[in-house]
Amino acid sequence: MVKTLNWRAYLSEPDMRDMLLGSLAGLLVKVLAAISLFAMNVVVTRTIGAAEAGLFFLAFTLITIIATAGRIGLDQAVVRFIASDVASGGSKQTHSVFSKAIQWTLAVTLGLSLVCWLGAEWLNNNVFELPGFELVFRTMLFSAPFMALYIIHAQALQGLKKVSRAMLVSSVVLPVGILLLILLMPVNNAKALSDYVVFASVLTLATGWYFWMQSAPEAKVQMPFSSALLRATCMPLWTVAIVHQVIQWSSQLLLGVWESAESVAYFATAQRTAMLTSFILFAVNTIAAPKFAAMHATGNMQGVKRMALISVRIMLAVSVPVTLCILLFPAWLMSVFGEEFRQAAPALVILAIGQFINIATGSVGYLLSMTGNETKVRDNVVISGVVTVVLGTFLIPSFGVIGASIAYACGVASQNLLGVYQVNKHLGFNTLCFWRS
Repeated sequence: MVKTLNWRAYLSEPDMRDMLLGSLAGLLVKVLAAISLFAMNVVVTRTIGAAEAGLFFLAFTLITIIATAGRIGLDQAVVRFIASDVASGGSKQTHSVFSKAIQWTLAVTLGLSLVCWLGAEWLNNNVFELPGFELVFRTMLFSAPFMALYIIHAQALQGLKKVSRAMLVSSVVLPVGILLLILLMPVNNAKALSDYVVFASVLTLATGWYFWMQSAPEAKVQMPFSSALLRATCMPLWTVAIVHQVIQWSSQLLLGVWESAESVAYFATAQRTAMLTSFILFAVNTIAAPKFAAMHATGNMQGVKRMALISVRIMLAVSVPVTLCILLFPAWLMSVFGEEFRQAAPALVILAIGQFINIATGSVGYLLSMTGNETKVRDNVVISGVVTVVLGTFLIPSFGVIGASIAYACGVASQNLLGVYQVNKHLGFNTLCFWRS
C-alpha cells in the first residue's frame, strides 16, 4: 500500500533532518566539485587539443586505478569503523583505524607505482602504442601515492560526519588546483599538465591532513583496532574497488588499445559530462553511509530503510532536470570542449542514461557494505565488470566511442540493478519503490 509522504514528520526526526541538511551542504560542495572538474576538462581540451588531451586522460585514468588499488578496499571500511566508533560515544579506536589505513595504503601504493614505473615502456610499446604516452604516464605516477592517501583522509572525515570537508578533499581541491595552474601558467602538452597533477595532489593531501588534525576526536583512552577485522573487511571491498575501476575505466582503456588518442578524449569528456548527473549520488552517500553503519551497529534497520528511501527521493529530485538537459542538448554540451567534440553527442546520451539508472537505484552499494554484506557487493561488481569488459571487447573494435559508451552504460546499470536485488533479499526493502515509507 502506497502512503502519502509526511515531510514534516521526516524533518522532525534528528537522523532524517541531519541527512537532509548534510546532503544539502554536501550537494553545494559537490556542485562546486562538478563545476570545477567540468571546467578543468574544458580548459584541458581547449588548451592542448584532442590528441594531447587523450594522452592526459588516459594517464590520469591509469593513475586513478593505481591509487584505488593501493587503498586495498579501505575506503568504505574506514567510513564504517570510524562512524561506528564515534556512534559508540568513545572514539577509542578511531585513530587506530586511521593510522593502519594510512600505513597500509602508503606501502601498497608505493609498490604498485614502482612496478608501473618500471613497466611503463613495455606498456606503451605493447598495449597502447601512443607517441608520448610513456613520459606523461611516468610523470603522473608520482601523484599516485598522494591521491591514494588523500582519499583515505576524505573517507576518515566522512566517518566523522565532516561532510563538506570530506568532499573538498576528495573532489574539489585537485581539479581546482589543476585549473588554477593552467590559467596562471598555460601549457600546450600533456607532459606539462602531468606536472600540475603531481603538484595539485600534494596540495590536496596537505589539505586533508589539516582537516583531519582539526576534526579528529581526542580520546583519553585509545585502543588498538583489530588488524584481522580490518583486513577481513577490506579484502572483499578491495575486489569491489578494483572491479569497479574496471567498470568505470575499461572502456576508455580499450579505446586506447584499439582507437586513437582523439577517440579517448572524445569518450573521456563525454563520460565526465554524463557523470555530472551523479554528483547528487555522491553528496547523499557521503552523509548517508556513516549513518547506515551507525544505525546497523545499533540494530535500527527500520531507520536504515527509511533513510535509504528518502535518499532516493532527494537524488531523483535533483538528477532528473540535469539528465533532461543532457538528453535535450548533447551536441551543444560537447561543443563546449571544442567543435570536433560534437561527434561524441550520441555517446553522451548513452552514458547519461546509464548514469541515471545508477542514481535511480539509490545507495545500494553503501547499504550493503555498511551493513556487513561486503561479499554481496563484491559478487555484484565482479559480474558487472565481466559484462563491461566483454561488451567492450566485442563492440569497441567495430563501433569505437559508441561501443565504449554502450559497454560502460550496461556495466553501471547491471551493477546497481544487482544491488537492488541484493538489498531487497538481505535487507528486506526495494530502493526502486521510493514512494513507499
